[in-house]
This record gives sequence, structure tokens and C-alpha cells, in this order.
Amino acid sequence: MSHYLIYCRRSSESEERQILSIESQEKELKELAKRLKLDISEILTESQSAKYPGRPVFNNPMKQVYKGQVKGIISWKLDRLARNPIDGSALIWALDRGKISEIITPHNTFLNNSNDKFLMQLEFGMAKKYVDDLSDNVKRGNRTKLENGWIPGIPPLGYLNEPKERTIIKDPERFALVRRMWDLLLQGTAPSRIQKMATNEWGLRTRVHKKTGGQPLSINSLYKIFGTPFYYGLIKRKEGVFKGKHEPMINEEEFWKAQEILGRKGRPRPRKHQFAFTGLIRCSECGSMVTAEEKDNQYGSHYI
Repeated sequence: MSHYLIYCRRSSESEERQILSIESQEKELKELAKRLKLDISEILTESQSAKYPGRPVFNNPMKQVYKGQVKGIISWKLDRLARNPIDGSALIWALDRGKISEIITPHNTFLNNSNDKFLMQLEFGMAKKYVDDLSDNVKRGNRTKLENGWIPGIPPLGYLNEPKERTIIKDPERFALVRRMWDLLLQGTAPSRIQKMATNEWGLRTRVHKKTGGQPLSINSLYKIFGTPFYYGLIKRKEGVFKGKHEPMINEEEFWKAQEILGRKGRPRPRKHQFAFTGLIRCSECGSMVTAEEKDNQYGSHYI
């Protein structure tokens, strides 16, 4: 086959704000194809991150590539095609096996020779490192924010992000209503009744974001609220547990009372004794953690 595919991609993620828009990429690549007198059979556009394999718009034409039905691919840069090693390797393999003749960008043309394929490996590797560095920076920033007492991202219902100071403040529209829901629960009102009151009588709606929000509170969301330690000042994340600097909506006693009302586990009991190696040794047979306890035998001897 002698036709080419144009592929344009721009991630919706914030780190790619400086990348040309899809419309601009398409315009530039169509002009490039016209100058090179290339026959374009299809123009593919995609607004999705290339950090992970599985992009549908990218995968479908790759089936044509594997069948040898496409002569080449035109893209703004190699990192528009892939930022992960699986998709990058697939393109290099297609070139190496002669499934496509070339990959063209405005600044380079990659052919089936050792130098070009090596350069492609370098560029795809740099694209992957860029993604990894961004991820590390985000994790580092999140950790610092948590240690400073602030939750990264969107806080639970009843709170808002304060963009200037980058702190968490009370939502003037919803804070009192969410506190009211806690009060009703602590007084013995059924969650289903609370949900109906909040929706139908108070007009409570979720926060409006770019593409979501403004909806009645679901019963699942209500149960999630009643199980979130953030409301008594604790931030629990995969990074650990942190003391928040936001204004708590309830106190810790109220939180654990709510858990008992809902039939959940109560307050964790502090350990009376700390045993050496607890949580460090696993059973070689079943893989369970080895625990410890104290015992006294009939003669009064004390054992661990």
C-alpha cells in the first residue's frame, strides 16, 4: 500500500498544556504531507494520555500496520505516538519487520536502518523518562502537602480548595448541611432518611466541576462521607495518616460513635505490649504474619 496515516494526539492532562492543539497539529501535518506529495488515507485524532498502552484510536490503525496495509505514519513528534515502552516497541518492531516503510515528523524521517531505530529507542526512552519524572514530582509534591496538613486534590463534600493560599476552607454553601447530616445520624436517623431529606428538603447537591457534579447525593456517597476521618481532622491516604490543618466538622468521639451506629469497626484499641519482630516475620507454610501473646503456665512462669 502507498497511503499514509496522520496521527494527532494531545493529552488532557495539565503537563501537556504547552503542546500544540490537535487542530494545529493536524494543520501542520496536512501541509507537510502536501509538500511531500503523500497520499493520506486517514487522519486520526485522540485526546488521551499515552503513558499506558490500550488507546483505542492508536490501536485500531496499528492493526492495519501489522497487516502491511499502511506505508507510513505522520505525527508531530514521536512522543505523540507513544510515551510507554510497549507502544514504542511496537512501532520500532513494525519498522524493523518492514510492516511500514517510514515514520515522518516535521523534523525527522525514521527509516528501517540501525541509526534511525536506535534514535527512536532513545526518543521513546526520553518520553518515558519525562512521564516518570512528572509522576515522581507529583508524588513528592503530594507528600509535602500532606506533611504540611493539607489534602492534595479535591477535598470531601463540605470543604473547598482555596487556590491562592493552597489550603482547605469550609464550603459556605454545604458545610452546615453536611454537619447537619452528621447530627441526624448521631441522633439515630437512618441514612436512607438523611439522604432523602438532604436531597428533597434541603436541596443539597454535589460540587460542580468541569464535567461532573451538581447531582443529588447518592446513598453510597453518604455512607462514604460517614466513614471519612477527614471530617474529624485526620487525612488517611496511601502515603500514610496525617493530621490535617483544616477546621474539623466533627470531633473524634462523634466519628467513632457514628461508626458504631453504622455497624462498622469501632475505635482501634491501643496495644498494651509491643513485641519484637511483630509484623516482620511470615509463616513459611501459609504466608500469614507471625503474632505474639503473653501466657502464664500452671507454675506461674511467664512466657511470650
